[in-house]
Amino acid sequence: MIRYLKAEEKNRCLKLWREAFSEDSDAFCDYYFKEKTRDNRVLACEEDGRIVSMLHQNPYRIFLRGAEVCCDYIVGVATAVSERNKGHMRGLLLTALREMNEERMPFTFLMPARESLYRPYDFRYIFDQPRWVLRYDRTLKRVPGSKETLMEELADWQNAWLKRQYEVFAIRDKEYLARMKAELESEAGTLSLIYDGDWFVGMESEWGLGERELRYLYTGERYRTQVGKKPSIMGRIVCLPEFLRHIRLKKDCPQDEVSVEIGVHDLFIPANQGAWLWTLTKSGSRLTQESRFISQGKMSVFTIAELTQWLFGYETPKQADELPFGAYIEPFHGVFLDEVV
Repeated sequence: MIRYLKAEEKNRCLKLWREAFSEDSDAFCDYYFKEKTRDNRVLACEEDGRIVSMLHQNPYRIFLRGAEVCCDYIVGVATAVSERNKGHMRGLLLTALREMNEERMPFTFLMPARESLYRPYDFRYIFDQPRWVLRYDRTLKRVPGSKETLMEELADWQNAWLKRQYEVFAIRDKEYLARMKAELESEAGTLSLIYDGDWFVGMESEWGLGERELRYLYTGERYRTQVGKKPSIMGRIVCLPEFLRHIRLKKDCPQDEVSVEIGVHDLFIPANQGAWLWTLTKSGSRLTQESRFISQGKMSVFTIAELTQWLFGYETPKQADELPFGAYIEPFHGVFLDEVV
């Protein structure tokens, strides 16, 4: 049986979590089951009263091209070793996706243990995690963050820093940073504030009980050097009409309004499947369901995975170039989803 656990039942997942994620320290597990399960949803598959598979939906406030939306970050997807290869993960994913669609959630995202686990369900990479290092400058100094640090002011600084560069990111607030601090402390993490003379210019953090690693570096381009990047976050459009509300025409489009017909294949969320009339303006767009059958060759047909990568600005399918005024459809510029669980 698949169902969402009640708040008082969530700790029943701890045994499966420890089995599946043995690399997580006791301190991190304590943090997660104390902090993150306060407001998340846990979808579980039970057999004979035992949780054999689980999927956690952690809610995040997401900045989406000037709007604020709520999206679930899927984490903790795991199945007991003795119960694998029985379709439990598929059942959980399809249940979660259809539930999120009914809630009109624009998209969902996750950090995959293996890309191959989620590609069959139309998840695709939408964010490459950059690896930055702080440039040497004798005027720069690091000051340890303390409990007296004003979380609200730091959250405001992070939001302003993100808005200058990205159109999609998790909104920071006092609670977000307090949780981040607790998460860092669970793995002996440190937080440093970076100053150029007396001027505050960024934040840096590292963590790890064994091998230490950089958790994040937020600072301006003049103070950092990129030394690499790797595909990190996969995403998936969940409610297509809600997602496309935030996609618009470029300012240099010769027309103020454009309508195109598209077909969409989404085998797992039937509400997205079908023929649509997509009307775009320079401030947003809307979808109207078409009743006629999609016929390949009569309109541009996209899989939901292709739309996801294209409209997050990650990869453009050839059908986009074939659309009337397709070159003037403006995907999101800049995705920054560096949340880690």
